[in-house]
Amino acid sequence: MVSACWIIGWVLLATVIYTGLEPARYVPNLHVSDKVEHATAYFAMCFWFGGLLERRRYPLLTVGLLALGAAIEVAQGWMGWGRTADFRDFIADAAGVAVGLGFLWAGFGGWAYRLERRFRLSREPS
Repeated sequence: MVSACWIIGWVLLATVIYTGLEPARYVPNLHVSDKVEHATAYFAMCFWFGGLLERRRYPLLTVGLLALGAAIEVAQGWMGWGRTADFRDFIADAAGVAVGLGFLWAGFGGWAYRLERRFRLSREPS
């Protein structure tokens, strides 16, 4: 179970990177605010990976996600594919991470391991 969750997490991460760097003409219009899309994506990554990591790793997760958001914004400014760097997008990313951390610290952290134990999905002998 946890291995599958890691694979899903890496696919989520790759999807965020790909959609953040693809040319503007290919970016789907979801008919919601761009900032809501950013916050939602970074909330999802924070919550997902936070469910797989120990609490002591949350600061590293936070720094990693914020660095990713900043790197994507810088890359968008340099690419010249109709994308622009926008500091407000980074703020939305940070807001998503903050909300995700709030959920993790409020007791939702480690959700993957609890599901695994609850449904006895672990391959370890009992």
